[in-house]
Amino acid sequence: MALLVGGCSSSTGGTASSGVTGAGTTTVSASASPQLSEDDPLNVNSTKDLSTVTATIEGAHSPYLYRLPNICPRFPDSALIKAGIDPSLGRNPFSGKTTSLLQNCGFSAADPTGRNFQSWGVSPAITSINIKELIDQPRTHVVESNLPIGPHSAFVYHSDGDTALDCEVAWGTFFGAVMFQFTGEDWYPVDACAKTVDIARALYPYFPSRPSEMR
Repeated sequence: MALLVGGCSSSTGGTASSGVTGAGTTTVSASASPQLSEDDPLNVNSTKDLSTVTATIEGAHSPYLYRLPNICPRFPDSALIKAGIDPSLGRNPFSGKTTSLLQNCGFSAADPTGRNFQSWGVSPAITSINIKELIDQPRTHVVESNLPIGPHSAFVYHSDGDTALDCEVAWGTFFGAVMFQFTGEDWYPVDACAKTVDIARALYPYFPSRPSEMR
């Protein structure tokens, strides 16, 4: 099951602009220029906490398209253990280098019986695709909206090809979106969506919250 990050469009030339929503659903517009304010999510040098801002610029035009960092090192072992993940099973990055559109990290939970390598796996990810682009794709089937995960309002959804043991959670960010993709094992029954939400609630504080962290 592949992480779903399609649905973006691109064009050449022109000045990038976006609407962004934050607390109070304030909408602003800004051009991608060196004179952007610290409050603007397009200002890649901003050191301000923009964790409650949701950008709507298309992923293909986002200034973070080629600035997505490897997120694997961001999660401390203590947070992974709290999420039910076994850090000793490794951190498997989609790419060790910045990758356009998507950067993810694969984690596993140990099999409590010791007979198998894992009982389930989860892939937290970041993308420059905004949350509307992600959720509005034909292959995405939302089962719950406006679910609180820390300060974020998340979507719980399935994608075409998912089984009852798969589930995905995502929310908008200043750089695009955060996603979690859970994959269960048929011999280890679990409520996939409830488990994905629990994992997201344990790990959300470790995603970038300031543009200056996107390096």
